[in-house]
Amino acid sequence: MATIPEHVKKLLFEQDCVVIPEFGGFIGNFDSATFLPSGSILPPRKRLVFNEMLQFDDGLLTNYVATVENRSREEVKVKVRAFVDQVRSQIRQQEQYQFDQLGVFTQNVEGKLVFEPAGKINFHGESFGFCEFTPAYKRPIKSVIAPSVTPVILEPEVEELPAPVAESITPVKRLSRWAAAAVVLIAVTLVGAWVTGQNKTTLSSMNPVSALDFSWLNAKKPASVAVVLPKQPAQAITVAQPLVKPQPLVATVEKVEEEEVKVEKKNTRKFLVVPSRVKTLDGADVAKGYYIVTGSFGGVKSATVMKKQLEADGFRVQMFRPRKGLVKVVIGEQLPTAAAAQEMAQKVGSHFHNNLWILKSLVD
Repeated sequence: MATIPEHVKKLLFEQDCVVIPEFGGFIGNFDSATFLPSGSILPPRKRLVFNEMLQFDDGLLTNYVATVENRSREEVKVKVRAFVDQVRSQIRQQEQYQFDQLGVFTQNVEGKLVFEPAGKINFHGESFGFCEFTPAYKRPIKSVIAPSVTPVILEPEVEELPAPVAESITPVKRLSRWAAAAVVLIAVTLVGAWVTGQNKTTLSSMNPVSALDFSWLNAKKPASVAVVLPKQPAQAITVAQPLVKPQPLVATVEKVEEEEVKVEKKNTRKFLVVPSRVKTLDGADVAKGYYIVTGSFGGVKSATVMKKQLEADGFRVQMFRPRKGLVKVVIGEQLPTAAAAQEMAQKVGSHFHNNLWILKSLVD
């Protein structure tokens, strides 16, 4: 008889999300082909992650196990609950649990489950069997460019001539110049006096000094002309007034009482976005966009029961079906962006205990 991990592994090949009630959900996120730094290429694959918040029983696992093992749903629920208790007990005792071919579960300091995927199985059906490969390609030959040589210009050396030193004038040379000037001035004075005395022949030749005429020394000097300048009006002296510093104006500020603002606590949870190609139950194409999913069921009958319950609560409900997989119950209308879908899921999340996820519809 197959175990719960084997059933989960088989469902992951067909479904994008498989929830183990009261334990968590495995989600397959599509990754396109990837180039590795080593030059190898990974094929498209479905990357496996685990979300502990997805604990609501959507009926996928229980219906599948009940169909395969030919059991009732109540017996399957008891089996799943016993498996969950066994896993949590082993994690507490051995600090880890090896989930068959999927990965390893451990527990962090906060007591939450941490999942490390093994990555050995590619759950993407279209890429099943592909493995990592290295393409053959030609490497371009790099051309080597020789560095350019810059010619060196030698400048001729110029011999610097010493600057001329100014001849300094000493006090002795200055004194000799003044003495020479005084001798010349006395000689000129005596010659002038001698020339003037040649015209006076009546003077006695016995007194040679009397022959000199020094009357010009006693001659009266011409009266000096006094120049009277007009009186200018006295300029007014401006006395600087002391600066008076302006007194700072003290503004009277009225106290404003702060009003208490009550802020409602908003739901900031980020919900999982899973891309998938779905259609309506009538086979019509679903418009490209984002839809909020409340549950997945193996049959239309079970999905209709949830639809009637949600319609009674006032929700608009639709049912989509993928190519291979469970019937998905969707509430609300098509949303254009992921941000709008997150906002709508946060508004209605408390009604469903945040057990929601977002479906991204892909159009062929």
